[in-house]
Amino acid sequence: LIYDSFAQYLVTEKGYDKDLLTLAPASLDFCCKGLVLDIEEGNFLKLAEDGTVLRASHGTKSMTSEEILETYGRREWKHFNTVSGMVSRSAKYYLYDNYFDLPGALLCARVVDSLDQHDGQKKYDFWKDMVAAIQHNYKISAFKEDCGTYFPEVKNHPDKYLQRCPESVKKWLKQLKSAGKILLLITSSHSDYCRLLCEHILGNDFEEYFDIVITNALKPGFFSHTPNQRPFRTL
Repeated sequence: LIYDSFAQYLVTEKGYDKDLLTLAPASLDFCCKGLVLDIEEGNFLKLAEDGTVLRASHGTKSMTSEEILETYGRREWKHFNTVSGMVSRSAKYYLYDNYFDLPGALLCARVVDSLDQHDGQKKYDFWKDMVAAIQHNYKISAFKEDCGTYFPEVKNHPDKYLQRCPESVKKWLKQLKSAGKILLLITSSHSDYCRLLCEHILGNDFEEYFDIVITNALKPGFFSHTPNQRPFRTL
């Protein structure tokens, strides 16, 4: 659904190839957390803890060791210190560190394949369109306005995408709370979307399972930034 939401926008609003709308399920194996998109080169990198390029692909096509060395020298990626410092967005690269936009990595890779096939590009300028697709589907007002593809689809067909929580898990949560444990629900989703999910998964009384519910947390920065950088607001 996430892939489809972004692809629909690129095709209908930005004029990209309609082939992007056709997706083979096996191709989703391309997606994994921690991928870095080198925006200018159209390459996807998997890095070691020290920033060494372990493997890479140009679009969806795996790069050989020789190609990696030719592009990145001694397999050292120059932006590693910035990425490891929790900065995931730049005009030059993007770190896929959450599941909400991870299928976008596959879409971007297929865009690179398409541009190579039709235009033979060496440098790429598609990222601004991808950002627009993300914002169109995930902006704060999208849920209320039924904007984009993602939220309307989940709202209209929740059983297709959400699995209700077993009674055993609900019982376990209640036992934890009864034992004096403080239960927190922390999500980067906005409050309206969080409520839709939790009411469907846990029930309309989902708030009773938790002592604190924090939405729009913007993880992982939520855990590393100081309170004045990420102030709390009560809704």
